[in-house]
Amino acid sequence: MQCPRCKGRMFAEKFYDFVRSFDAWKCTCCGEVLDSTILANRARSNNTHLG
Repeated sequence: MQCPRCKGRMFAEKFYDFVRSFDAWKCTCCGEVLDSTILANRARSNNTHLG
């Protein structure tokens, strides 16, 4: 997968918080982290700014 921010290489990683664990993509160059929640929030944010 290619990073949308810097076009670097992304790899799958498992992250942990106090309640659960989740899988996400992390960029090896800039450190960008993407998971399904982040992508959904960005899509929702982009849709509200258009109208």
